Amino acid sequence: MFKKTIMVLAAAAVLAGFTACSSLETAPQLNNLKLTTNPNVTSVAHLNGQVWGVYFLNLLPLFTGNTAKVGQSVVFKDTVKVENAVRMITKKASSLDATTVTDLQSTRSDFWIFPFTIKTIDISGNAVK
Repeated sequence: MFKKTIMVLAAAAVLAGFTACSSLETAPQLNNLKLTTNPNVTSVAHLNGQVWGVYFLNLLPLFTGNTAKVGQSVVFKDTVKVENAVRMITKKASSLDATTVTDLQSTRSDFWIFPFTIKTIDISGNAVK
């Protein structure tokens, strides 16, 4: 029984490692509305991103979201940090020719399923130029 349990957990870990642990969505359709009250800027898009990962005993990152290559994951690297999420969203804003990201907000959460922890960072902001 123990051997089967270990095999199932190992298979689940391998399959989970192939999932995307980072995502970034862009909402450029603003229906001719501005995302800021400043009349001197042009609204580009609303950006929303997420980075998450699975940790063993809340210390060892097993697999986490790749913030450099959104939609991919990395193994044994701690990427679930606000700094990385901000870098991910500002890089996207820059690629849209935005000069500023306004109303930048982030949320961290942890969820325990002993002996694993799922850590998540959600981030959003408005890209303007």
